[in-house]
This record gives sequence, structure tokens and C-alpha cells, in this order.
Amino acid sequence: MKIIMRTIIKVVPGKMAEYMEVEEKSKAIASRHGMPPWRCYRCLSGDSMHTIVYEMEWDSLAALETSFEKMFADSEHQELMAKSGAVIVSHENEFYMPMPEKQG
Repeated sequence: MKIIMRTIIKVVPGKMAEYMEVEEKSKAIASRHGMPPWRCYRCLSGDSMHTIVYEMEWDSLAALETSFEKMFADSEHQELMAKSGAVIVSHENEFYMPMPEKQG
């Protein structure tokens, strides 16, 4: 079953450049551990000017779990997470699954 992971990150005002450096390094680590590419969105208008939304599509929860286990065991990733903590206000993950289509 396909799973969509949506991550919402609020960056400390004035720290977007530092956050984006961490994000670029994180992409390289993620691809090494089998994570699918993610789509990234920034706010166009409204109260969320320091918010970034990511979406990733996984083939299954098992695939997601396997990649995350590898990522969290990676010392380079652990160092990046420590750096990102200084420039992030909040980090939320949401998981979505397809709704069954109505038959009939």
C-alpha cells in the first residue's frame, strides 16, 4: 500500500539559508539510504513565510521504516540533525494512505 509522508518544518526567521545548507546535505544522505526523492514547497503568501512542506511517496510502511532505520543509524545524518535543531522552530510528520474507491 502506498504511503505519503508529509513533513512540515518551521524555520527560525533569518535562518533559512543555514537550514537550506543542511537540507541539501540531507538529500544526499537520504538517497544513499533508499529514500525516494521528495517534493519541496515554500509558502507563497500568508503567515507561514518560514515554513517548508515536504512530500515523499513510499511503496509501503516497511520501505519507509527500513530507510529511516538506516538514516537514524548514520553518524553523518545525526550530526546534521544536531545542526538543524538550531535553525528549526518545529518539525511535524504526517502519514497518509489512499482512500478506498467506492464500489458500485
